[in-house]
Amino acid sequence: MADKRPSIEGLVDNASPRASEELQDLQELPTYEKSVQPGPEPLRERLITCFWIALNTFSTLGIVFLSKRVFSDAQLHNCQLMVVMWHFTATGLVLYFATKAPLRAFKPVRLNPWDMLPVCAFFAGYVVLGNLSLTFNSIGFYQLSKVMTTPCVVFLNFILFRKTVTRYMLASIVVTCMGVALTIKGDTKTQMLGIIIACMAFSSTALYQIWIGKKIEDFAVSGPQLLLNQAPISVLLLIPFVPFFDSIPDLSLVPTNILFSVFASGTFASLYNLSQFLIIGRTSALTFNIVSHIKSILILTIGWYSEGTRLSTREMCGVALALSGGWVYSHLTLKARQQQQQQRK
Repeated sequence: MADKRPSIEGLVDNASPRASEELQDLQELPTYEKSVQPGPEPLRERLITCFWIALNTFSTLGIVFLSKRVFSDAQLHNCQLMVVMWHFTATGLVLYFATKAPLRAFKPVRLNPWDMLPVCAFFAGYVVLGNLSLTFNSIGFYQLSKVMTTPCVVFLNFILFRKTVTRYMLASIVVTCMGVALTIKGDTKTQMLGIIIACMAFSSTALYQIWIGKKIEDFAVSGPQLLLNQAPISVLLLIPFVPFFDSIPDLSLVPTNILFSVFASGTFASLYNLSQFLIIGRTSALTFNIVSHIKSILILTIGWYSEGTRLSTREMCGVALALSGGWVYSHLTLKARQQQQQQRK
């Protein structure tokens, strides 16, 4: 097994400075003996990361609007877990065929299923608890609680791995969360049981995202290699919950156009899951959360436009805060990664 590669994205520089004598000696070296400072992250790497972020955003929009259509059917409305299981089954199939000729997009790696259980368990937990949160809480409170995933990622990263972010990054995260919260409509009243379930739901979501990045580092594998191992185990873990949450539909009574939407949603889910793993593997779970907030604003904006809804002053301020906070965080993250790469080399 390859050595663990510590994650450095977004960390505060904890490297101890050299002694002043060493710095003076370094400055007196001839030009040809001075270490060459590495340049910024190659443009190609930036473009690849931007491509996966764009694909993740596009696939998210597809899943949201296709799911809205799928769950408009009376039978499939009570099959949310089975639809999620289909999404991960489709993801596993797409990745499997991607390893075969003539594509051979990546080389499959067989990982120990027991080592994969934490990621798969957190995935099953956030799906089941997310559905319970939506059942016991209002839609407004459900959406509001999801905003807490980002600060939860920051908190858990510090508690578990002693990872910290700069005060400016933390401020941009707070601004983004405030912006998303201001755009949320609906009744936010709930009860104590609903609050407990909501807290468990966003905590499981944060742990799932953190463990994706951790396992990619621990196993020294790529996002697709890890996802190919996770997908079938996640489906198996969700099977015991199906009788408690879902009703078996009669597919012969489901319209053809709805069935086509189910199939298409699996394709978009494959793109979403793949791009999620690649974004977290190339950046961090925190960066993925900021991207998710920007996607939430985009989805809300498209929904408002399609419905002809006029934004209130509060909602316009929320959109502006979320977009500005996300941009500032992205800029600070890129700058921190360049500095860390220079220090490592």
